[in-house]
Amino acid sequence: MARRRGFFAELQHQAAVAERDRQRANAAAVRLAQSELREAERAFAAAQRAEAAAARAEAHAYAEAEREAKRLHVAAQEAHVEALNSELASQLADIDSVLTWTLSFDDHVDLEELRQVVEHPPFASPHEVPLPPPTPITVPPEPTFIEPPAPTGLGAVFSKKKHATAVEEARARFGQQHAVWQAEVAAVPMRQLDQMSRYQAAEAERVSRLAADRAIYEEQCRQRQEQIDGQNAELDELIARLEAGDKQVVEDYFGIVFGNSVYPDVITVDVDHTYRADEKELELAVHLPSPDDIPSARSYRYVKAKDEIVETSQTAKEQRDRYTNLVFGIVLRTLHEVWESDRLGHVDTVALTAGADHIDPATGRMRTTPLVAVAVERSEFEAIDLAHVTPAETLKHLKAVVSKNPHALAPIELTSGVRG
Repeated sequence: MARRRGFFAELQHQAAVAERDRQRANAAAVRLAQSELREAERAFAAAQRAEAAAARAEAHAYAEAEREAKRLHVAAQEAHVEALNSELASQLADIDSVLTWTLSFDDHVDLEELRQVVEHPPFASPHEVPLPPPTPITVPPEPTFIEPPAPTGLGAVFSKKKHATAVEEARARFGQQHAVWQAEVAAVPMRQLDQMSRYQAAEAERVSRLAADRAIYEEQCRQRQEQIDGQNAELDELIARLEAGDKQVVEDYFGIVFGNSVYPDVITVDVDHTYRADEKELELAVHLPSPDDIPSARSYRYVKAKDEIVETSQTAKEQRDRYTNLVFGIVLRTLHEVWESDRLGHVDTVALTAGADHIDPATGRMRTTPLVAVAVERSEFEAIDLAHVTPAETLKHLKAVVSKNPHALAPIELTSGVRG
């Protein structure tokens, strides 16, 4: 049999139990807090891992995008260089072939091609289509009398009077309807006449407006024809005066010839000319491009390391030779254009001076430095086959005075001995 504790012993025992329970509760709370802390640490670590993974993915995507952007930039630069080289090659080829290019074309200007033929637009008017005839007015159908049905059976004996009254009323209504119909029938001819009159008046107005539009059209055609006839008459006079060797017309004709002469876009060539009818001589002042107008680059390349497009220049000799050949080619081309276009034989001699327009470094003003001067007889020039010549040798053969260094704009002496 268990012993009972004393009063104080029981108090001490209960206090010990309570302390034990408190310690257990504290331990449980600590374990729970530790568990929650571990869960929070695991969640934080997972979040850090996710954030790091996202950052790595973003960095990878950025790096990929940056590499693609660099690749596209390089490709664009290389394509730009290719376009620059292609354009440069085309420009240099055009400059080097100014003489041979013109040999493929006939420089003669056929003034008959300026003759015009009038072109009249087709006649058009909103009043061309006849008005549709109106829908004819017709006679309405004649009303028909319908007698009320007679009563049958036992009602027939007692309703005779009522039926008779109904019949009389029906006949009265029918009489009114028939009178209205007769009035409408009598009015139809006048309505038809009025309808037809209004239609004919509208159609007559349409025809009148159509005639007015056609009269305006024919007057415009007459004016166009008169203008074209006048221009063609002036052309006939121009052709006749050209055939007769009229000084002004011959000069105008060669102005057309030189205006038709197409040069590469990077250079400009102008020709001032005067015709001396008595001597059958054409004096020419050819304005050449300056050396600065000619491209000095040989090629372009892209330097990837510096991200730069670099120009490779032609050598000084290349630039000097290209400009000299261009000057000589323009001179021979201009002489060729004169005589190929002059089928009527108005020009026996050409006296040509060619100079480059440029800024004088001494004065800062525009000046023209003469580089070539030559006087040529028609028979002498037509004996030359320009398709197989060396321009410098051809000018020497024609006893031309040429600059010792056209590229340096070394001028020639203009003397009366040029013709010799």
